[in-house]
Amino acid sequence: MRTQTLRPLLLGAVLLAAMFAGCLNGAEDDTYDGPIDFVAYYEVTSGTILESIQNNQQVSEDGVDVAFDLSYTKSSEGLMSTFWFEAGDGSNTVTVNAADTGEVTYTYLTHGMFSASIGATDDQGNEYYEDITIRIDKQITWADTNTANPRSMNIDVTPDCVCQLAEQIKIDSTVENIENGFSIGGSPVTVTWYLNNSDGEAAVESPPEQIADGQNANWLHNEFTPTTGIWTLEVGLNQDQERVDIDHLVTIAYAVEESTSNPFPTDGEVPEDEEN
Repeated sequence: MRTQTLRPLLLGAVLLAAMFAGCLNGAEDDTYDGPIDFVAYYEVTSGTILESIQNNQQVSEDGVDVAFDLSYTKSSEGLMSTFWFEAGDGSNTVTVNAADTGEVTYTYLTHGMFSASIGATDDQGNEYYEDITIRIDKQITWADTNTANPRSMNIDVTPDCVCQLAEQIKIDSTVENIENGFSIGGSPVTVTWYLNNSDGEAAVESPPEQIADGQNANWLHNEFTPTTGIWTLEVGLNQDQERVDIDHLVTIAYAVEESTSNPFPTDGEVPEDEEN
């Protein structure tokens, strides 16, 4: 009776081991075993767009450059034909002729967490690519000078991709009560900051702060998990007789979840199996 009981148990153990072996073999079958030996070096997987706006006019905008060195990518079935990059922002695929260059570059001009791809194709039609996540924040320097009726600053937090929303809006704002040289002492002005969400509702309001003539006040605020759409930052004054200078520094920031960079070896040498 004991022997009959053990046999089914042993048989079950063997079947279970076979099932796990099948799972492991399946995982191995999913690995790439094609002819392309893909090697990509890149230092940048995140960055910040810098935009400057003065008196409602854009002065400058600097995007984020990304570059990928694929010159060590080879194929066992032929010559490399093209290298390419899909930015994930709706733009066209960037493709270069492998015979001319091994570097693919792109400039991001919109913010978001982008699901990008970098790939290579040989002259036999074989292709390989890898996915990479690129994080692009945006920082806006915004100024409204010598004004008694401050403009509203628009902050578009909508990412330029089908992806997660921004983690936060960071605000660093300074208002200066311009010194009036034509009067003794000048007049103080009371200022209040308002951050309104995309529905036009006040998300947060600063305590009123009085600024003496020739002095300034600063407001720091981080708005976490903002909803998509256009937010506005407003400065309210208690009078329209005094003029002020307004300087906003606003950053649209995403969670730090970009792919790890893969820079070229610092000693200038590549592994033996990657040398020409």
